[in-house]
Amino acid sequence: MTYWIITIAIVAIALCVIAIVAVGMRGSLSEKAPDFANIMANTARHLNGDAEPPQGLVDFFEEIPDMRPKSADSASESTKR
Repeated sequence: MTYWIITIAIVAIALCVIAIVAVGMRGSLSEKAPDFANIMANTARHLNGDAEPPQGLVDFFEEIPDMRPKSADSASESTKR
């Protein structure tokens, strides 16, 4: 059963990538669906790291406490071991 869920997830991701390439990145379908093309182009910019993250996402990660040790603390811990 798990294999089917994983297969469906992989196919869904592949279809999203195809949609981004075919529509959002000035593909042949961008003239037929300009609104969808803008959404896909914006998604492509986010995936490439060219766009600023959405404010809701930034707010979400600011609310999560940072549980990682500081880099200076972790360096001194590794020498104690």
